[in-house]
Order: sequence, then structure tokens, then C-alpha cells
Amino acid sequence: MAVDAGLVLAVIGAGLAVGLAAIGSGIGVGIAGATGAGVIAVRPEKFGKAIVFQAVPQTQGMYGLLVAVLILLSTGVIGGGTEGVPLPLGLAALGAGLAAGISGLSAIGQGIAASAGIAATAERDEAMGKSLIFAVIPETQAIYGLLVAILIMAFTGLLTGSPVATEATGLAAIGCGLAVGIAGLSAIGQGIAAAAGTAAAAEHEGSFGKGLVFAVIPETQAIYGLLVAILIMAFTGMIAGDPVGDIAIGFAAIGCGFAVGLAGISAIGQGIAAAAGSAASAEHEGSFGKGLVFSVVPETQAIYGLLVAILIMAFTGMITRDLTATLAAGFASIACGFAVGFAGISAIGQGIAASAGIAATAEKEEMFGKGLVFTVIPETQAIYGLLVAILIMAFTGMITRDVTATAAAGLAAIGSGFAVGLAGLSAIGQGMTAASGIGATAQREGAMGPSLIFAVMAETFAIFGLLVAILIMFGIGLFGG
Repeated sequence: MAVDAGLVLAVIGAGLAVGLAAIGSGIGVGIAGATGAGVIAVRPEKFGKAIVFQAVPQTQGMYGLLVAVLILLSTGVIGGGTEGVPLPLGLAALGAGLAAGISGLSAIGQGIAASAGIAATAERDEAMGKSLIFAVIPETQAIYGLLVAILIMAFTGLLTGSPVATEATGLAAIGCGLAVGIAGLSAIGQGIAAAAGTAAAAEHEGSFGKGLVFAVIPETQAIYGLLVAILIMAFTGMIAGDPVGDIAIGFAAIGCGFAVGLAGISAIGQGIAAAAGSAASAEHEGSFGKGLVFSVVPETQAIYGLLVAILIMAFTGMITRDLTATLAAGFASIACGFAVGFAGISAIGQGIAASAGIAATAEKEEMFGKGLVFTVIPETQAIYGLLVAILIMAFTGMITRDVTATAAAGLAAIGSGFAVGLAGLSAIGQGMTAASGIGATAQREGAMGPSLIFAVMAETFAIFGLLVAILIMFGIGLFGG
């Protein structure tokens, strides 16, 4: 068999599919198994029920194995019958591997939920049914990844043996894989919320429905990733069998994938908040509504990522098939994805603060407004990322569909994306301080002012990132047209 670039990419895709999914399942099964081992040390008769829960996170590893085998079979790595793999199909196989592999890490969240189910069932046998429902909720992210992987292989001709892909749609397939795969990490947040729901339902049977509501909140990020993946397949002609040939569109699709995928990690923050909401609602019936308000605050970062992904599709002509993208626009799209995507992870800090706000409000209703003030503070990092993404689109000419920037300038803009995006993770520290500030304010009202000062101190590092991002854009001539 001839080993060419296409084949190399295909086998890397197969390796990522099974390898990343194996990491997720291994950790998830390990988390559940550790709890199971502790339970049977004192309750050996619970072994059978514990092993059922431990088996739940195994499916992601199986999905990864399935996709890897399909890639190897369709490219002739096993079974023979090929003289090589065209580069577009190699890129498509890599995209399929990313979709199944990264989304397979969702098993970590499933393991967290399954662990709580084992603990609850150890106390009450009748808790098993409801606990299993909570444990399977984070499975959906892996199913989305498997679905997109199979669709990529089908629409590009990998499965049928009749290739219809171009290099542009091969790159677009990678964008699809990144969108649904990275957004699938939302299952970790969902697992945290589901674990809290399991514990609450075991103690208070009437809290099962409310716990489910909180547990499904972090699902939206995964849905955004799935939506963007399908839109990319539709707008690049993969679904219709009429693939675009402009390679710049492929790079733009990768930018879309990073934007919605990385911003989807915001669901971890949402899961932290939702877990607190589930616990508070079980103890204090009137806490449900206010808990939901706190829990949806970290959703905004995911919406920013979705918005930027759609704007990229619109301004590159992907939606209308009036393709005007240049390599500069394609590279700039990746920069936009990094800016808004990484900055969107600031929601973890917001979730930490929101969880403290929920707990404080459950004890003192008058803390609701003050808790929200602290909770929104880490939002600014995400706004900086969104701002830089829009500036890049504006000053490269993407918005006006008159791109004047060079390909080198578009590539250099990725530095701006990294600067503001990664600096935005400073919000995690800010969220920790804000959470303590909420606790201090609940104890003594006069502590709010000084606590706000403590909370905004971490903002300076995000401002550093914003400053450097703007300086880069000045330096490479984007602001000068």
C-alpha cells in the first residue's frame, strides 16, 4: 500500500477516535469503579448494581473503536484494496476521528453521574432507576459526535467508496469534528449537575423533576456544536454532493468549529451552578426559580461562540454560496474562533460564583441581587473575546465582504485570538474571589464593597490580553486597512 498524505491523515484520525474516546471511558469507568469499590467494602451485596453503573461510561470507547475501524476499512488500511487515499478523504477521516474522539471524553461527566448513582443506590435500592436516568443524560454528547463522524464519512464518500470531497470540504469536515467534539465536553458540566440531582432525588423524591431540569441545562452547548457541524456540512455542499472548492472556506469552517466548540466548554461552569441549584431546590422549594436564573448566566459565553460561528459563515459567503473568502479571511476566521472560544471558558469562573450565589440566596432571599452582581463580573473576559473577534472581522474586511488584508496578516491575527482568549481564563480566578465575596456579603452587608474590589483585581490580566490583541492588530496593519 502506498503511504501518502491522505493515508497519514486518515490513520491519525482513526487513532484519535479510539484513543481520545478510550481516555474518556477509562476515566469515567474509573471514577464510577472507585465509588463502587468503596461501597462493596461495606455492602458486598451491592456489587451487581454498582457494576451496572460502571458500565454506563463504556459506550464512548465503543463508539471511538467503531469509527476507527470504519476509517481503517474504508481507506483500505485493513482489508487492502487501495493504492492510496486522496488528501480530501484523509482530511475528512481526520474530522470524523476528532468528532468521535473528543466527544468521547464526555464519558468523564457520565462517570461523575454514575458514581453518584452508585452512592445513592447503596443507601436505597429504589434510587437505582432515577439514578440511571441521570447517569445516561451525558451520553447524548457522544451520540452527537458519533452521528457527525458517520455523516462526514458518508457525505464525503469514505463509506461508499465514491469520493466526492474536495480539499475545502475535507478541511470543513475538521471544522465539523471540532464543533461537535469540543462542545461535547459540555457533558462534564452535565455530569456534575446530574450527580447533584441524583443525590438530591435520593434524599427528597419530589426533587427528581427539578433535578432533571438543572441536569439538562448544560446540554445546550452540545446542541450548538451539533447545529454548527450540520450547517457546515450543508453550506459547504457536503450533504448535497456539490462540494465547494475554495480552500479558504475550509479554513473558515475550522474557525467556526473552534468558536462554538471551545465556547461550549462554558457548560462546565453552567454545570457547577446547576449542581448548586439542584441541591438548593431540594432543601428550599422556593429556590428553584432563582437557581435557574443563576444557572443560565454562564450560557452567554456559548451564545457568543455560536454567534461568531454564524457570522463567519455569513461574512465568508458560506451561507449564500456567494463565496468571497480569501485565505486571509479563512485564517482570520480561525483567529476569531480562538478569541471568542477560549474566552468563553471564563464561564467556569462564572459558574463558581453563581453556585455561591445560589447557596447564599437559598438562605437569605435578599442576597439574590447582590449575588448576581458578583456572578456577572467574570463575564467581561468573554466580552473582550467577542469584541476582538468582531474587530478582526471588521478590519480584515470580512464584514464588508471586501477583504484587503494579506494571508500573512490573517494568519498573524491568530496571535490576537490567543492573547485575548487565553487571558480570558483569568475569569476562573475571578470567579473564586467573587464566590468568597458572596459568602462575606451574606455574613456582613458592609463587606460587599471591599469584596468587589478583591473580585475585580483579576480583571487586569484579561485587560493585558485585550491590550496585546489590539497591539498585534495595529502592528500587522489591520487597523490601517
